[in-house]
Order: sequence, then structure tokens, then C-alpha cells
Amino acid sequence: MKRRSFTAFAVAASLGFSLAGGASAESLSDLQKRQQQIESQKSDIQNSITQKEQTITELQKEQDSVTAQIRQLDSKITESESKIRAKEQEIADTKAEIERLRAEIEELKIRIAERTVVLEDRARSIQQSGGSANYIDVLLGAESFSDFVNRATAVTTLVNADKDILQQQENDKKQLEESERKVKEQLASLEEMLAELEKMNAELQKQRTEKDNVMKGLVADEHEAHDHKLNLEEEQELLDSQQASIQAAIQAEKERIAEQERAAAAAAAAKKKAEQEAAAAAAAKAKAKASASAASASVPQAAASEPEPEAEPVVQAAPADSGGMFMRPAQGTFTSGYGQRSLGDHKGVDIAQAGSGVPIVAAADGVVSRSYYSDTYGNAILISHSINGQVYTTVYAHLSERLVNGGSVSKGQTIGYMGNTGRSYGQHLHFEIHKGPWTVGKENAVDPAQYINF
Repeated sequence: MKRRSFTAFAVAASLGFSLAGGASAESLSDLQKRQQQIESQKSDIQNSITQKEQTITELQKEQDSVTAQIRQLDSKITESESKIRAKEQEIADTKAEIERLRAEIEELKIRIAERTVVLEDRARSIQQSGGSANYIDVLLGAESFSDFVNRATAVTTLVNADKDILQQQENDKKQLEESERKVKEQLASLEEMLAELEKMNAELQKQRTEKDNVMKGLVADEHEAHDHKLNLEEEQELLDSQQASIQAAIQAEKERIAEQERAAAAAAAAKKKAEQEAAAAAAAKAKAKASASAASASVPQAAASEPEPEAEPVVQAAPADSGGMFMRPAQGTFTSGYGQRSLGDHKGVDIAQAGSGVPIVAAADGVVSRSYYSDTYGNAILISHSINGQVYTTVYAHLSERLVNGGSVSKGQTIGYMGNTGRSYGQHLHFEIHKGPWTVGKENAVDPAQYINF
């Protein structure tokens, strides 16, 4: 029972409640209200975490969709580039064919020129001999029928040869013109197709670049959502710790109230007994006034001679309690204040002290809501306080060692030792006060110099 009474006292004191009188119901109500607020905050954070998970899932689905589109574009680009290479080969082959045809055309030109000379010579001969009558003279000059037949056959051969030469001349000219036309059309068609393929390929490459940019944005959004989710989960863990602390405080407060009621009953009984004893003493005084006077005179002297309670010894390296809501948490030099500085917005104060084993003490009675290691804070302790109906949270960061992991602590109690852990640049204590719970954004941070003289 004695241990339970002490625990109830410690938890109540850590939350700033008086043991006297009618504040009990109000204190318990405040704790229960604070518990409801934390439940509401936890629900909001869980909803936010669920939303972030949905966002991450949607972003991943979008990434899958974009990946599929990029895969299709890559396939199209591969196909397009293959066609371009094929058309380039066709163009090269066509150009080679053009060169071959040009050589043939040159040969045709030579043959045409040669035939032209033959025809011109034949035409001059006919003109000089009087035209076609020359053939009649040849036939009439035959000496016999067989000679006539031979001469007629020769004339026919000559006439047909002239016709063949003229026909071949015409055919060669047409073939030359047709070959040149086909080659030019084929080359123009191939070049047009190549231009279209190159244009299509450029458009596909542009689409691929756009999809790559979309993918980069989606990946960045997913990373940001993951980071936000981690922050929310850390804040949720902190609220869980605070809720556990408040539940312990509520239980302690109930036990304290019950103990107070028992103490009040015992006090009433003691008072009644004292009144009875006082009545008996008064009757005795009536019988012996002189003795009673001497006895009454000796009572205040005895009371006056009672020794004053000795002050508890103070550890030399620990700071002394100078009174007020909060006390200085460590001895040392005040090196950095609250607010903006070169490294950013400083949400606390820094106290530095050389040497090992510099004690860090609780700035007020409270309940340890979290004791852990953080990449930024290093070894850190968070303590919840309830003072005059207001919840406060104090933070002690960069400790070399943590001596408490939970439960109640009293003002001035050593909770750890000064160190240089986490994101720290030399041994010091980083100390914060939050008017309300600690949050990731530190919206409730206040200047500790408002409460403590540094």
C-alpha cells in the first residue's frame, strides 16, 4: 500500500496536480480529456497514413502504366529504326541502280549517235541518187531472173534494215526516257518514305522523352509520399507513448484520490480523537491549574526546539532548483538561443559543458513519454508534464547515456548525461519546451528562456 501511495503521488506530481482538496476531479477530467484528444489525433494520423498508402499505390499503378507505355514506345522506336535502316539500304541500292542505268543510258546515247550517223549517210546517198528511183534502177539492171531475184532480195533487205534501224532508234529513245523517269520516281518515293520514317521516329523519341519525365515525376512523388508516411508513423509512435503515459497518470490519479479519501477519513478520526483528548486535558487542567500552566508553557518550547529538516545534499555537478515551473536542466555555458540562426530555425536552447559525466536533470515533475535514439536528436528523452491544467513536453537531446526509459521522474532527478550523439557538433545539451505535445513540425515549441533564467 505504501508503494502504491508513493507511485500515485509521483505520477500526480509529475503531471502537476496538487494533493490538496478539490482539484482531484478537475485533474482527472483534464487527463481524460487529453486522452480523448490523443485518440482523435491518432485517428487523424491513421487516416492520413491510409491516404498516403493509397497515394503510393496509385502512384505505383501510374508508374506501371507509364512503364508499359514506354515499353510500347521502345518497341515502336525499334521497329521504326529498323524500317529506316531498310529504307536507307533501299535508297543505297537504288542509287547504285541509278548509276548502272546511267551507264546503260550512256551506252544507248552512243548507239543512238552511231545509228544517227548511218541514217544520215543513207539519207545523203538516197538524196544524191535521186531518192527511191535508185532501187528501181538496181532492179531493172538485172541481167537474168535469178539476178533480179537476188537484186530484189538485197533491196528488200536494205529497206527492212532501214526500218529496223529507225524502229530501234525510236525504241532506244523511249527506253532511255522511261528508265530515267522510273529511276527518278523510285528515288523520290524512297526519299519521301525515309523522310516520313525519320519524322515518325522523331515523334516517337519525343513521346519517349515526355514519358521519361512523367516517370521521374511519379518516382519523386512516391519518394515524397513515403517520407511523409514515415513522419506520420513516427508521430503516431509518439502519440502512443504519450497515451500510455496519460493512462498511467489516470490510474495513478485514481489511486491518489482513493488514498486521499482514506487519508481524509483517517484525519477525521484523528481529529475526533484529538478533540476527546483535548476535553480530557481540559478537565485535568481544571483540577490542577498550576500543573496545567507549567505543562502548557513547556509545549511551545518543545515545538520551538524541534530541529529544522536537513536539506538533501545536492550533487556538485548538477544544477540547483531555483524555483519556478521549470529548472535549468544542466550546468554549463549557454551557447545558442531559440529562433533563427545560420543552421536554420532553432527550436530550443543549447548548453555546453566540458568533461565527462555532466548530469542532465528533469526540468519539472513529469512522466517519460519517450526514451529513444534518433538520427537527428541522438540519444533523446521526452517528458510530459501537466502544470496548472496545461500539458507541456520537454526534450533533452544529444545525450551520451539515457538513465530512464519510462515511468515518473521528479524535478531535478538525473535522467542522463551530456553527450555528442546524433546531428551534433560538440558535447552539449539541446533542450526544448513545447506548450502541448511534441510534433514532427514542432508547432508547439516555445522559448525556454520564458521559463528559465539561463
